[in-house]
Amino acid sequence: MLRCVSFLTVCLVAGLLAQEVVAPSIPQLTKDGDAFYLKGDYEAARLAFTSAWELAQQTPKDNPQRYDILKRLTSVRAAAGEFADADNWLQQAITWRENTLGQKDHKIADDLLISANLCRGMKDFDRAQVILRRVLSLHLEAYTLLSSMVADDFSRMAAIDGEQKKIDTAISSLDAALDIRTKLGGPLDPTLIPDLDRLGEYHTMMRAYDLAEAAFRHGLVIRETLYGKTHADLISTVDGLAYALFGQKKYDQAEPVYLRLIGLWESSVGKDHAMVAVALDKLAVFYAAQKKYPEVRDALERSAAIRSRFLALGISQQATQAFTEGQTDQVKAFYRRGLTVLDPPNPINEDLRGQFEDLLKSLDAPPPKSGAAPKRVPIPPKKKDKL
Repeated sequence: MLRCVSFLTVCLVAGLLAQEVVAPSIPQLTKDGDAFYLKGDYEAARLAFTSAWELAQQTPKDNPQRYDILKRLTSVRAAAGEFADADNWLQQAITWRENTLGQKDHKIADDLLISANLCRGMKDFDRAQVILRRVLSLHLEAYTLLSSMVADDFSRMAAIDGEQKKIDTAISSLDAALDIRTKLGGPLDPTLIPDLDRLGEYHTMMRAYDLAEAAFRHGLVIRETLYGKTHADLISTVDGLAYALFGQKKYDQAEPVYLRLIGLWESSVGKDHAMVAVALDKLAVFYAAQKKYPEVRDALERSAAIRSRFLALGISQQATQAFTEGQTDQVKAFYRRGLTVLDPPNPINEDLRGQFEDLLKSLDAPPPKSGAAPKRVPIPPKKKDKL
């Protein structure tokens, strides 16, 4: 009996020791949470980080692990779209840093910027601006007015004002940001580009087309300096410049810019891409304002032909699937529909129309006579055009 009790006691002690050995630690839980996070399993990551936080609360209040876990919980909740919960964790992290390292610790500004972004996600724009003003104050004290950090703050404030349709205020903030960046890096500094793009958009919204033109031209010069004349990164600026000139009725100046826009799209994605059709629609509106109706018809005809080709290629994919399944009648129906879509004939679609017609002829051909080699039916064309 004593031997049995002793054996049970040994087993119990061994079990307790084993539990102590395998008990999760903060480093292991954070490692597990990171692994789940990187796999996109945000709920499992949250549970791991929450367990780590429960353990961290048993440690001294100035333990840096507390801050580290709180930031991880902030990130994983934000990734899950739970912005309010993420901000709750973040505020605890900020409080830890303020209590432990002081309210003027420079890294607090980084956390406040995250909080401002979470507020934007929750559409709490007023609170976001309050937070950004505190960030601006911290950056002014740490870096002075003439710094990229302060310029970034003005850009962020402009973005929030823009979302609230406070365009005048947004323009003022962008002007401040651009002034600082120009003094720091000169008029061709690449960091000017995002602010110039938005400034052009905001001036366009306010119908201040001359100011929009100036902003887009400035941005275009910087982009051309960086990428040359034909790079795809020029598209948005050329588009904005064309519209700004159109708004001022500078038709002679605007036309080559619109044609350049179409050329940039063609060289970037191909002549038959849907975005070329969109650019052609803009050109048609531009010509219509001048009552240049033949030019309007030409632009719209090509735009419609591109869209027809895009739809016909989609229908050919359906035909290919029906062909794979041996549904000959459906294959024929799809190609007849494709030919209808490609009407009226257009040189852009001549090759595709010919393929459809040849396939229908092969499918409609009478079966071979007895003893003759069967005629091979061509495989339907695959969709090769860029999307």
